[in-house]
Amino acid sequence: ICLIKKLVDVLKDLHSRYTLSAAGFTSQLSGDIQEYLLTLADANAKGREKIVDLSTSAQRIIKNSTVAMKEIIFYYHQQFKYKLQ
Repeated sequence: ICLIKKLVDVLKDLHSRYTLSAAGFTSQLSGDIQEYLLTLADANAKGREKIVDLSTSAQRIIKNSTVAMKEIIFYYHQQFKYKLQ
């Protein structure tokens, strides 16, 4: 019973951390997409520069999110193994 409680606690914590990280990623990317769409509607020459900037920003966000998710998964994998011993 104690082991099951520990596993449930670890899974709850994993879910909380994953949800927060995913929500932050989604929020930031959503903001960038809105800005991208506004830029597309802009007829000025500034649009191309802005699109490049936003594309670079989106790539950075995705890369950072991927790294963060890998770290979270690694941490919980270690915790899971430790609690099983």
